[in-house]
Amino acid sequence: MRKTFRYIFMLQACMWLLPIHAQQFTLDQCIESALRNNADLKNARLDINMAAEQVASARTNYFPQVSAMGVGFVGAKDLMRSTMEIPGMDLTPLGMPIATPPSSYPISMIKKGVVANLTAMQPLYAGGQIVNGNKLADLQQEVKQLQLEMTEKDVRQNVQNYYWQLVGLRGNITTLDAVDKQLDEVHRLTENFVKAGVINRNDLLRVELKQQEMQSQRLSLNNGIEMLRLLLAQLVGAEFSSFDIAPADMLQPQSPDTYFVSPDQAVANREEVALTAQSVRANELQVKMTHGKNLPSVAVGAAAMYMNVMDQNQGNLVGLATVSIPISSWWGGSHDLKRARMAVEQSRNTMTDVQQKLHIDILNAWNQLNEAYAQIEIARKSVVQADENLRLNTDQYRVGAIGMTDLLDAVTLYTQSHSNLVSACANYQNKLADYQRKTK
Repeated sequence: MRKTFRYIFMLQACMWLLPIHAQQFTLDQCIESALRNNADLKNARLDINMAAEQVASARTNYFPQVSAMGVGFVGAKDLMRSTMEIPGMDLTPLGMPIATPPSSYPISMIKKGVVANLTAMQPLYAGGQIVNGNKLADLQQEVKQLQLEMTEKDVRQNVQNYYWQLVGLRGNITTLDAVDKQLDEVHRLTENFVKAGVINRNDLLRVELKQQEMQSQRLSLNNGIEMLRLLLAQLVGAEFSSFDIAPADMLQPQSPDTYFVSPDQAVANREEVALTAQSVRANELQVKMTHGKNLPSVAVGAAAMYMNVMDQNQGNLVGLATVSIPISSWWGGSHDLKRARMAVEQSRNTMTDVQQKLHIDILNAWNQLNEAYAQIEIARKSVVQADENLRLNTDQYRVGAIGMTDLLDAVTLYTQSHSNLVSACANYQNKLADYQRKTK
C-alpha cells in the first residue's frame, strides 16, 4: 500500500512539474529568446535610440538660430497724445494784425497697429562649445552601445546559470529514482526477513522512514525545479504554462584548457575598460567645454522688420553682428578649469585601477573553473566507491552478514555521492559561464 501511494505521489509530481504540451528549449534557444525578448535588453536598445536622437539634436546647434515675433495692438485711447500751441492773431478796425494769446489744440495718433520681426543668427565661433558638445553626444551614444553589450553578456550568463541549475536539480531527481528502486529492493528483503523471523519489525520501519525521507527530498527538489523553470521562462520571455527545457547532458564537460583566454587579451576586450576610456575622453571634452565658456563668441545674422502703424506699411532689413565676451565668467572660470582637469586625472586613475582589478578577477575566475573541474573528478571517484560500497553492503545484507544500519549508511553515501557529482557538474557549467562572461 505504501508503495502504491508513493507511485501515485511521484506521478502527480511529474504531472505538476512538466507542463502539458510543453515547448522544450535548448540552451542556445533559451539564450536566443532572452536576447530577443528580455526587458532589460529592450530598454538598453531604447537608450541607444535616445542617444541617437541626442546626437541629432546636438547637430542642430550648427544651424542658424531663427526667431520670429509678431505684435498686434489696439488701444482704448490713442497711444500718442499731446497738445500743440498755435500763436493767436487778430485784426484791428484798420485791418492791421495784432497778437493775441496762443491757442492750444490736442493732438493724438497711433491707436492700433501691427509690428513683426524675423531674426536669424549664425554662430561663427563659440569657444569650441558647439563642436565639443557634438563630440560629447557621439561619445554618449558609444557608451550606450557598450552598456548594451554588457547587458547582453549579463543576460546570457543568467540564462546559463538558471539553465544548468535546472538541469542539476533534475539530475538529482534521477538520483532519487535510483535510490527509490534500491530502497524498494531493501524493503522487499526486509519484509521477507521479518516474515521469516530473522529480524524484528524495527528494521522494516527504519527502511520506511528512509523512503519517506527520500520523498521529502523529492518534494523540495520539485519545488526548486518549478521556481527555476518560472524564473528562466520570465528571463527568456516565454509563456510560463508551456515553457520547459530540453534534456541536457552535463556529466561529461570539456576540460577548462579548451576555453582558456590570455588575461591581458581578455582585459583589453572588456567593456568596462572601454567605458573607463570613454570616461577619460568625456572629461577631456569637458575641459575644452569649460575653457570655451570663457572665450568670446561671434555670430552674424540678419533681421527683417515690418510695421503697420497709422495705416502705413513699413519694412526694413538689418544686418547683425555680435561679439560676446564673458568677462565676469573669468573670475571663477580658472577654478572651474582646474576642477575639470582634476576630473580627467581621476578618470585616468580609475581606468588603471579597473584594468588591474579585472586582470585579478579573470585570474580568479580561471582558478575557480579549474577547481570546479577538479571537484568533478573527485566526485566521480566518490560515486564509483559509493556504488561499489552499496553493492557490497546489499549483498552482505541479503546473507545476513551486516545489519540495517550499515546498509542504510551505504544508501546515504550513494545518494550524497551522486548528488555531489550532479552539483559539481552544474557548478562547473556556472563557473564556465562566469569565465566566458569575463573573457569574451
